[in-house]
Amino acid sequence: MLKFFLKNLSWFFLMVLLVFCVWLIVHRNSSRSNRARSFKSETLAVWLPFQETISWLITFPENTLNAVRELRTLRQEVNRLQLDNQSLRLELSNHKSIESELARLQQVLALKSKFPRKAKISRIIARDPSTWNRSFIIDIGAEDGVLVDSPAVSEQGIVGRVVEVTAHNARVLMTTDSNSSVSGIDARSRVTGIVQGTGLNQLKYGYVEANEDVQKDDVIVSSGLGGAFPKGFAIGSVLKKTQTDNGLNVEIEVAPAVDFSSLDYVFILPPIDVFQ
Repeated sequence: MLKFFLKNLSWFFLMVLLVFCVWLIVHRNSSRSNRARSFKSETLAVWLPFQETISWLITFPENTLNAVRELRTLRQEVNRLQLDNQSLRLELSNHKSIESELARLQQVLALKSKFPRKAKISRIIARDPSTWNRSFIIDIGAEDGVLVDSPAVSEQGIVGRVVEVTAHNARVLMTTDSNSSVSGIDARSRVTGIVQGTGLNQLKYGYVEANEDVQKDDVIVSSGLGGAFPKGFAIGSVLKKTQTDNGLNVEIEVAPAVDFSSLDYVFILPPIDVFQ
């Protein structure tokens, strides 16, 4: 064995040298590769922020333009939604108004059965701007059978009488007008008198003796005398009774039975005492 080793020593040495050379080459190549990778990593670490900055600068105008476009689109969408919301609210309000009008009209139609067959339903379409609390215009006229002095009544009581008539409209003078007068009677004591307008939202009960039995809160109704207004409709209630200084006369203030501010429909009756 020793002889074989000594005999082939040169070859063995050569093999060792060859293996060493191969290892050296591999090691050097590995070192170069590591150094190259290290260099690339360092270069990338230095270049990357610049690359990102350049990329951001390049894309910034486009991104900004896209953001502006999106913001404009969002604003348009918000405006559209707001308009839709307003439209829906208006539509809902209109529906509620129509429902309220239909409910009111149903009540009025139900009341019609309590009036004479010739009673006509009319809607108030305008009020005199100079005397809004004294007269108004209705939507029926002579072609509908309305005549001058036709009484106008509501479910609350006597409203007034027709004073002007055209083909399709008529003017109604309210009981509160200073030119209005209605023959009345105290529903409790049966004391008769004349209910007159004052030009304000108040009436007075005149032609009553000082000693007559008329008290606060008494209801005054139409007496039917004179044939202008039907009998038994409420005119108002007594607010106050005051004797004059000489004690011979009396002043009686009356609150109207009709709430003229909320009045929208009235019934027009023939100008005769239809209940007699």
